[in-house]
Amino acid sequence: MSYLKYARICYVLLLLISCVVLNGCMKGQDSPATETNHTLSLQNDDKTTSYSKKLDTLVKKLHIVNDENKDYDTRQNKLEEFTQELNLLLNEPESVEMKDEELVEKFDNNLTILTKSFQLKSGQLNVRVMNYRAPKTLTGTIGDKYTFIQWWSSKQLVHAQMIEDGGSELTTDFVVRDSDQGIQLCLGGHVSIYHPDPVFVDLWELSGQKWMQKSIDVGKMKLPDAWELNKDMNEPIIIENRQHDSMSIEVLDHGDGFLINSDDSEQNHIIEFSKSGEVRIDSEYSIASDAHNEPQSYGLIQEKYSKNGIVIKYPQITKLKDIAKQKSLNQILKTDALEGLQNYADSNAGVHVEIDYEIKRQSERFLSVQYTGIHYMKDAAYPTHMFYTTNLDMKQASRIKLRDLVKVEKPFIELIKSGKITAVQPEQQGLIGDFTKDDLIQLLANADVTKGSLAEVEMESFSYLTNDSLGMSVPMAHVVGDHAEYEIRLAQIPENIRQNEELWSELSSVEDQSVSTVGGEELDTDQYEIEESQSFQTTLEGFGKVRFVSTKTRENEIPKNYFFLLDDRERIIYSFPDMYGNEWWYADEGIEAVAFRDVNKDGLKDIIIIAHYETGTGPDGAKPFPIADIYFQKKNKTFTTIPALDETLNDQGHNRTIKDVIQYVSKQRINVN
Repeated sequence: MSYLKYARICYVLLLLISCVVLNGCMKGQDSPATETNHTLSLQNDDKTTSYSKKLDTLVKKLHIVNDENKDYDTRQNKLEEFTQELNLLLNEPESVEMKDEELVEKFDNNLTILTKSFQLKSGQLNVRVMNYRAPKTLTGTIGDKYTFIQWWSSKQLVHAQMIEDGGSELTTDFVVRDSDQGIQLCLGGHVSIYHPDPVFVDLWELSGQKWMQKSIDVGKMKLPDAWELNKDMNEPIIIENRQHDSMSIEVLDHGDGFLINSDDSEQNHIIEFSKSGEVRIDSEYSIASDAHNEPQSYGLIQEKYSKNGIVIKYPQITKLKDIAKQKSLNQILKTDALEGLQNYADSNAGVHVEIDYEIKRQSERFLSVQYTGIHYMKDAAYPTHMFYTTNLDMKQASRIKLRDLVKVEKPFIELIKSGKITAVQPEQQGLIGDFTKDDLIQLLANADVTKGSLAEVEMESFSYLTNDSLGMSVPMAHVVGDHAEYEIRLAQIPENIRQNEELWSELSSVEDQSVSTVGGEELDTDQYEIEESQSFQTTLEGFGKVRFVSTKTRENEIPKNYFFLLDDRERIIYSFPDMYGNEWWYADEGIEAVAFRDVNKDGLKDIIIIAHYETGTGPDGAKPFPIADIYFQKKNKTFTTIPALDETLNDQGHNRTIKDVIQYVSKQRINVN
């Protein structure tokens, strides 16, 4: 028995040995592939580990950069290392696997990141813009931003480049386009080293595997009077507002550039960065300064007719609850915009037409659209300047003509002839005098009634509405512009001339906003020295169009700042309360900034002022310091200040820029009514 047992054990052992040997041989046969896979796996693990380590190392360096307890040289060295190594890290394929929010969180929200995908002729291109702003406790300035561009067509082809090294621009959005010049990158954003928040537009072009900065053609740019443009060769264009309104920038709907406007400027023009590399005013997106005061329950979009040399842009209404009414109104808008095109349906007609539009008034009851452009016929000596309008009664879903608003009779013509109207183009002011009273009655009685052809439109008169005025256009000789526009304040039109009481009741809210004389005396310029650079034309809900004037005077040899509202005859209609600071300090250094904003969100525009004062005594008596004050507009057409708020605002140092003031005050609950 023991022998048999021993034999069985030996047999089992032999079988096991054979299996082990056989298995080893088979492993030997598979080993090249297995070994390769194993090696690749180890290499990938090593690369992932390496990338992860680099990422962690960068985060640690960032912590040192931000550590105010470290000495300056150490932080400065780490800042240089951080920016350079971040650029290197972004060149690694693994970096694109992390989402924007993951990277932002990884770096403790010290980065701002935006990634977009663009379809180009050569395929899809992914672009990531990354901003890093160095702490001002280290740099000593509010500038020193770093911008990185990362781009890839696949995860195996990742590139990155630092294009801004310590500059002031902070990119907030961008566009990539496949132009005739090549792949171009348009950057837009804010320049926070200036105040308050001007915007910039920058153009880069991909050359090989590197982005090169390109110059932007600004030859056709016509800025509003209150705006400034700073431009150097191969540098970003910077657009500022002299009225100290904040600027905003966003990508156009069609993705070919940017919309740039001033948030609260009365000249709310919008500028387009076009495909051709030009910067130009594009009124197709513009909202007239008179069109933004009243809330609307509907929106507007742009439509475009383009055929046989004719391009006409016109608005269409959206989001109106009454669909049938919306359809009817849109048909009127389209019909009026394309009036007379049937005469040029033949592509051989040799006609060229370009017409754009501007919204002059948009409210719940009224929509007033103004069309301007050129009309050129083949073999004609010169192009003709086109002008026509559409005025809609949103409630009745119908057109409004001039004769629906005023009685076009002798009293109205005499009002016009009396000089109460103002030419939109000052050089055309006296031309209205060339018309006889009978001519004007005939023209204006038939205003807004189109005859059906572009040639006839050129000889017609039209009307339009703004927030506080009635506008009229009359035909003129080509040498003086083909047409001339004149405006008269609604408040200046007597009741005996007005037509349709219901329409005027809707206009009365605007009339109530017009200037009401308080005192009516002229400003004594012998006593008050006007600071023209900080005096502006503006529109205030309680007063309509006014001129805000900053002045300085001396009382008992102490200079003080005072502010007034003037009407169009330069008469005082409102005197503001004393500015915070006048009681204690010397206002020798002038006004630093003025901004018109609805700070407390009550629908009424307030006025923010920052001025520099001196103590006038002690060793630092001549050292200027900022003082901010806010005049809150009330419903009763007065302005008030809040002394406790003024004190806190200035004591805590929230008084250096308009943005500082708004950021602080917007967090408070302020009710002055």
